[in-house]
Amino acid sequence: MGNAIKLLGLLTYLQLIACDLGYYAHLAQGQARIIWRTQQTTDFRKRESTPDSVKKQFVLVDSILHFAHSIGLNSKGQYTKFYDTGGAPISWNVSAAPQNSFTPYIWHFPLVGGVPYKGFFNRSRAESEYNRLISEGYDALLRPVSAYSTLGYLSDPLLSTMLSYPPHVLTDLILHELTHATMYAKGHADFNESVATFIGQEGARQFLGKFFGEENEYLQRAKEERQDRNRFRLFIHELTQDLDSLYHASPDDTDLLDKREQVFAHAQKHFEKTLPLYTNQGYGAFLQWEINNARLLSYRRYNSKQDVFQRILTQFEGDLNQSIALFSQCCNTDYPWKCLESQKQ
Repeated sequence: MGNAIKLLGLLTYLQLIACDLGYYAHLAQGQARIIWRTQQTTDFRKRESTPDSVKKQFVLVDSILHFAHSIGLNSKGQYTKFYDTGGAPISWNVSAAPQNSFTPYIWHFPLVGGVPYKGFFNRSRAESEYNRLISEGYDALLRPVSAYSTLGYLSDPLLSTMLSYPPHVLTDLILHELTHATMYAKGHADFNESVATFIGQEGARQFLGKFFGEENEYLQRAKEERQDRNRFRLFIHELTQDLDSLYHASPDDTDLLDKREQVFAHAQKHFEKTLPLYTNQGYGAFLQWEINNARLLSYRRYNSKQDVFQRILTQFEGDLNQSIALFSQCCNTDYPWKCLESQKQ
């Protein structure tokens, strides 16, 4: 009932100021459906029909939440309920950018401010928004969402799809989403997503070592995947720099789209040579990508300035609790990146 009251109050506020009532009504319906259909995890895990493998995942989640609390993340009331998605994504996000610039298309919402993506519970609605942006000449991206945070306004449920993830992935995901429930810099999506990426990855590394032991397979896989991510992150950073230089040099060039295709094709050829260095050969999917500023921006949004977060963590001798306290402090400033970068080096 507490969640229902919170949702009612939130939706009343949205309806008072929203210019797109149809969109917000669809969000209200989607969120309400999730709330009404959730069940306590304690009830679900007691069922005889619940597989032992799933029950073990619930035990793991309990430990992750305990760890999250110990490092200063807001885990109160989070993931204590369960929602069956029926195997489908919980929602879909749409993002966009001009074809000649890495300037994100911004949507403005109450409470959270301007954000470079728009979420939908209904795929057809998401596709309509995606098609609208394409028709207006933007690069656009439509992607499924594996989990999302209500920023602590509501108690987010554990999704059935999450329980199929191996421990290192599940831990990373939960800590990522709990970061959003702990800190949020209004109007700074890149900071919000990037700090959550860092805490998810580093937190998973520390948790797995404590929960399974330093020689466990999940920790090893997490380390390998982190190495792959760092390598791919650097590659994408260099690619976006090359494209950004092109866009700034000749934004009105009639041949700009052909030139960006050439830059991208050259990058793909270079990447193909380095692919054997990756443990996860799934990164080879990049060879099938088509140039799309919205997609590149989306990747950058989750992977900006990871070295800055790492430097802070090193300053605190690996103490995530102190690091998270500082990250949260910077989140409450007008310029969170500047706040972090100004810390003693």
